[in-house]
Amino acid sequence: MRIKITKSLVLNAQIHETETIPEALFPEGEYLANLTPDGKIEVINTKKIKALFSFSQFRDKVSQGDFVVMEA
Repeated sequence: MRIKITKSLVLNAQIHETETIPEALFPEGEYLANLTPDGKIEVINTKKIKALFSFSQFRDKVSQGDFVVMEA
């Protein structure tokens, strides 16, 4: 799916699938988001950096207006 981040956010993220980094900037704009096999939603910043959200965390971001689902 494609989402739009409506304002720049600093999010906990992962790099290279295994290494967690404390913060990564996700500037305002459109991003690719995927459902992972373990039921999380990953928002991809770059080829190497992504943020993972549970469904309820993702829903909260949408409710707060931080994320807008552009295409499912």
